[in-house]
Amino acid sequence: MSLGLSDNRNRLRRRRQVFGFVFRWGLVLAVGLGVGLWAKNIGTEVANQEVRVLEGRLSDITTESATLRSEIAGLTAALHSERDRVDEWRERYEADVPNPQEAEILAAARQRIAEGISTDRLTAVVGLARDDVACEPLGSTKRFIVNNEIQSGANGSVSFANGAITITASGEAARNAGGQPVGWYDPAKPVVAIFGHLGGETFQAEGLLPLHHAVAVGGTEYRFSLVSGARAFIQVTGEACPFP
Repeated sequence: MSLGLSDNRNRLRRRRQVFGFVFRWGLVLAVGLGVGLWAKNIGTEVANQEVRVLEGRLSDITTESATLRSEIAGLTAALHSERDRVDEWRERYEADVPNPQEAEILAAARQRIAEGISTDRLTAVVGLARDDVACEPLGSTKRFIVNNEIQSGANGSVSFANGAITITASGEAARNAGGQPVGWYDPAKPVVAIFGHLGGETFQAEGLLPLHHAVAVGGTEYRFSLVSGARAFIQVTGEACPFP
């Protein structure tokens, strides 16, 4: 009888041991599973938070990129507009501002108007002007002394066309090494040439040598070229052309 009770106790003890073992391992597994699920949830939340942060940054960058593209497009359009305006003003400048040759003609016309020549007369003369004219030389080259603040008088003029046109000139005296004026003009400085007509009318031309000037008298235009000659002298050549 006692042997049967002992066996029952042993079986009960082993059963308790088995249950205890299973319970402990079940508890360990449950805790491990819980910790794993908790860690997974935490990791997922952290990952989701990072994704949200990155999405926010991406949204900001996308907005900034769109703004920059819009600004660049605006600046590009403004640049094209400014280039168009520059081209327009360049074309207007080239069309409205005379080149050096045109400016010289305009200056001569203004001078003649200031001297009393009517604009109608000038317009008519310009309309009749042509290049296909036969000009005749006014003899050989002549020379004369240029007047200045030191020297004037003798040999200070030349005449052409049987005295119809007389030319004189004045200039600035050259300087010696000490800076004092001498008796001849400085050919590197502007000169003033006076073209006098036998009838009393005078014409003036001013500038650096060589200097070119034309004088119209009746049906003839006298064209002269003045260049620097020997010291103190100007050399003059001329030709007579039909006018207008």
